[in-house]
Amino acid sequence: MNQPSKRPWGRWALRSVVGVLVLALLAVGAVWLLIRASLPQVEGTIALPGLQQSLEISRDERGTVTLAGENRLDLARGLGWVHAQERFFEMDLTRRSAAGELSALFGEKALERDRQRRVHRLRARLTERFKTLPAHEQALLQAYTDGVNAGLHALPVRGWQYLLLRATPQDWTPVDSLLVISEMYFMLQSSSIEAGLERVLVREKAGDAMYQWLYPRGGRWDAPLDGSQVADSLMPSAAELDLRVGRKKSGTTDLATGGQVVQLRSPLILGGAERKDPAPVCFMSFLSGFAGHSLLNFRKQGPGPSFPNTEDCCECEASASVMAGLGEAPVIGSNNWAVAGARTSHGGAILADDMHLGLGVPSIWFRAQLQFGVGDQAVRAAGVTLPGLPALIVGSNGHVAWGFTNAYGQWFDWVEVPADAKLVQHAEVLLVKGGTAQTFVVEELEGAPVVATEDKRRFALHWVAHEGDAYSLVLDEMLNARHVSDALSLAQRAGMPHQNLLAADRDGQIGWTIAGRLWSQRGIDASQGRLAEVAQMRHGWLRPEDYPQVLSPAQGQLWTANSRQLGGDLAEQIGDGGFDLGARAQQIRDRLSERPRHDEVSVGEIHLDDEARFMRTWANRFQTLLNNHPDRAALAQLLAQWNGRADADQVAYRLVRTARLNTLNVLWLAWTRPFVGERQDNDKLRIRWRNQFEYSAVQALDKQPAHLLPVDYASWDALLLAQLDAAAKEMSADGPMAQATWGQQNTSRIQHVLAKAIPPLSRWLDMPSTAQSGDTNMPHVASPAFGQSQRLVVSPGREENGWLSMPGGQSGHPLSPYYGAGHDDWVQARHTPLLAGTAQHRMTAVAP
Repeated sequence: MNQPSKRPWGRWALRSVVGVLVLALLAVGAVWLLIRASLPQVEGTIALPGLQQSLEISRDERGTVTLAGENRLDLARGLGWVHAQERFFEMDLTRRSAAGELSALFGEKALERDRQRRVHRLRARLTERFKTLPAHEQALLQAYTDGVNAGLHALPVRGWQYLLLRATPQDWTPVDSLLVISEMYFMLQSSSIEAGLERVLVREKAGDAMYQWLYPRGGRWDAPLDGSQVADSLMPSAAELDLRVGRKKSGTTDLATGGQVVQLRSPLILGGAERKDPAPVCFMSFLSGFAGHSLLNFRKQGPGPSFPNTEDCCECEASASVMAGLGEAPVIGSNNWAVAGARTSHGGAILADDMHLGLGVPSIWFRAQLQFGVGDQAVRAAGVTLPGLPALIVGSNGHVAWGFTNAYGQWFDWVEVPADAKLVQHAEVLLVKGGTAQTFVVEELEGAPVVATEDKRRFALHWVAHEGDAYSLVLDEMLNARHVSDALSLAQRAGMPHQNLLAADRDGQIGWTIAGRLWSQRGIDASQGRLAEVAQMRHGWLRPEDYPQVLSPAQGQLWTANSRQLGGDLAEQIGDGGFDLGARAQQIRDRLSERPRHDEVSVGEIHLDDEARFMRTWANRFQTLLNNHPDRAALAQLLAQWNGRADADQVAYRLVRTARLNTLNVLWLAWTRPFVGERQDNDKLRIRWRNQFEYSAVQALDKQPAHLLPVDYASWDALLLAQLDAAAKEMSADGPMAQATWGQQNTSRIQHVLAKAIPPLSRWLDMPSTAQSGDTNMPHVASPAFGQSQRLVVSPGREENGWLSMPGGQSGHPLSPYYGAGHDDWVQARHTPLLAGTAQHRMTAVAP
């Protein structure tokens, strides 16, 4: 009797497997075709509504876009079209982030972030501001907007990001471009605002003398343009702070800190809800500043302002002590420097600029070259644009070159809400994707939103970014500037976040001023770390002729790096919102002074200067100590072999850096806990030290007063040895000390915004990781996801010898040949030409 064959079942199984594989391949192919269909158009003829004359649009090998036309408005339309095709998703995130409208795209996960931003009611404020802009600025924004929407609708398939999110992009509006400016305000000034309220609380609890000690105004690393000096803060006496006293009791709190004990208050609350644990998968980092380009995550504490904070930073690269909520936060800022024609080999002034921001994919900036006009009025300007705006942010127009660094003045007031205050209420509606719209009430005190509470006290924030006059398109007029004096005058009228502008012109002149609208100040002593009265929120605007400026300095060089620029009365016009230490500025200044003559190469070398002159002072301190302790001979030998640089292969630099942070953390906690209380023991709630605290710590280490020595240490030497030991232990945790290089810790992690939320996408979307040299307190600023967002060197009129490199690439589409283009040049420090190269693709835009 024959047995039934089993082969048919096997054939069916095989066919089923093959069928499933074919279906999977078809599905993958369909997805690939959909994504490919959303690629930007780079060839052919396009119809551009409102165009007055035909417009040529070309791209070179790196995707640098050249727009050549007859007039400025036509170029604005063309740039808007290109921005939309290449970067609309990033533009969308930026406007939604500023306005508090992310929930409509991402659902309930973004509600908390939206409340933080919506409390400022920026869309409502800027809608009114747009109506009051000069007619030519309205026309510029409208032309750009028309171009954006034409480019968006010209895509055969909506952007791949929207396919992934199952969402539909919404049209752009002129107000959205103003919201891009407001997002710049958040990115560049929010850390100063948070620090401002922290300073108020510390001053109230510690008193004026201790406040001056904990927050000194300056010291040996300052490098102001006017050469002014700030006296050292007075060291507190034993009557003001004595850590030898030991455990004491007062009120209901018992602190074993060896100092005064205070009655604790409830933790600082922003917007009325206590801080919560960080959201999973770094979702809030995914949403933060400029489409995820910000290094810092944002605190999740309910409605209130968004403040950068290292405690909740998903991408923090610093040591364990920083991850514990202490340590040195990166300063959102930049470096720029210039030499006059009298100091160059060819007689032309030279400008260099690198803006320090969170690094992401694609780059925050978009390379462009704008050409329009004829004859003497012809303009050819090259540099970087910011998608969402029609202006060239940094660059050169053949006559004048300009660049920025963040200016840390006091552009805000904190005001305690009086018990009998009459508050204006606004009902704000938050749209939620896949959910029910939510309404919450914003309260304002004379236009200043109530954003913070501590215990039963409520605080309103008056911020320059709430003022309509703080927004304009005056910066666009840089395209037509002919002399440095023109650039300074334009900067002083520009509505933008406050920046140190450096400008150079083809006649060899250089100059500095503050860009952005300056309001009247109460004076540094009367404002820093102090609340304002309600009546003091009414500031007047300074006239441009009253702005501080430096034009044609005698030494033929200028430099800024987010530190104190001036002293005396001129400094009072700026205020002090938390300047950087000054070590970067000082090293740049000294590098410029080392040569009597410069050219583009010598000026550009400073971008990558990673000599650790600042950290050398700490290395010398530790070396002297270790030489007297034979039991730590290995550490002494390690320091003796250090090359003095923050090179990626150096172990000693990482040791010194970590031990320094540990030391400052220990001293800060010991000196603040007696006044601030147990809050300093909470990783998420503690007030951390700011950069100027370096001066107080070093003064104490030099003088070694017994009453300021933390009680856990028998001597000041014992304190330092303990921090060195802790640093060595931390570095040896994952392997031999010899392998714990600075580059191992400082490995780049430059990600696409969606890869932060969906990690499996990283292998396709992120840039390759690389062990990096450089750090903070030196010209070559570099950390894993923060650093030089571009490097520019140019002499106006000699643009063919200039260069501009940037990380992250030009295009936002992973299938574009320009995705990641130029990133390797930035990594390898190759000089990417400033001017566009030979066109690889050409388009012609015509009126429909």
